[in-house]
Amino acid sequence: MKTDAAVMSAGSRAFGALPVQVRVALLALGVLVAMTGCSVAWLDYQGYRPSPNICRADEIRRTDCVRVQRVPAQPIPTPAGWQR
Repeated sequence: MKTDAAVMSAGSRAFGALPVQVRVALLALGVLVAMTGCSVAWLDYQGYRPSPNICRADEIRRTDCVRVQRVPAQPIPTPAGWQR
């Protein structure tokens, strides 16, 4: 039965058996992939607008939140032949 520790041990032995140039290249590639992922996430996050701070029902006196008017619940139409 393979455990996580056994797999990690085998992986570290296999990595240690590689020539130094290959290890350095793999580490550099890993850092490059990580930097690319972070850069893409950061660029994608630029258009993010936070949702407004909605007031709770008991926060009547707060001025730094948005008050929402409750709309009565409307029944959702169901396709013909379906029952709820």
